[in-house]
Amino acid sequence: MLKRLGELWKNIIYPPRCPGCGSSVAVHGEWCSPCAAKLFHFRMLNGSRKRLGLDGCYALADYDGAVRRAVSRLKYHGKLHYGDAFFYMLECFPWPERLTACDVIVPVPLYPAKEKKRGFNQNDIIFKPWAESHGLVWMPALQRVRPTASQWSLQKAERQENIKRAFACQHSFGRMAEHILLVDDIYTTGVTMQTCAAILKRKGAQTVTGLVIASSAP
Repeated sequence: MLKRLGELWKNIIYPPRCPGCGSSVAVHGEWCSPCAAKLFHFRMLNGSRKRLGLDGCYALADYDGAVRRAVSRLKYHGKLHYGDAFFYMLECFPWPERLTACDVIVPVPLYPAKEKKRGFNQNDIIFKPWAESHGLVWMPALQRVRPTASQWSLQKAERQENIKRAFACQHSFGRMAEHILLVDDIYTTGVTMQTCAAILKRKGAQTVTGLVIASSAP
């Protein structure tokens, strides 16, 4: 009851607006129908199934327009309310059973000094509330053990070298955690996801499926 009243007052004081165009919507985080039709692009990314480790990666949208702005505002400007917009997108995923069949969800981590400076890992804001709402196990099993440059700023040939030996995993996976959903905000060339997936498989994971908010890949 108290939660309902809190939401009611929130809606009165801060009326819900579409994250894309600012038009009136029913609940916080909801994208209006025109924006959703234009921006959402649910798909398995071509080329995301690699022998290195990743068993495919799903994306919710193209990394463009309003979705790109929302990711940037959350990550670099601390606009945490955009987490509601990404929660809404995750709830709209058309094949939910492909995601919720996982044993655990593992986020791609930030380097500790970078996370301390930013104040949060965007993947916690984007994915953890959704995981908890579905009763899924959130397991930050990966660690970033050295700082790296942003992958999007590098040439293709530099990206593999940039990410080399950047991640570690102290956890070993057994029968209770054979199927992992690996989550990150964006997918560029897939080098980060592939590297993390390979580490998780060396630690006992049987399958590692990726999930990202957005990608420029087809």
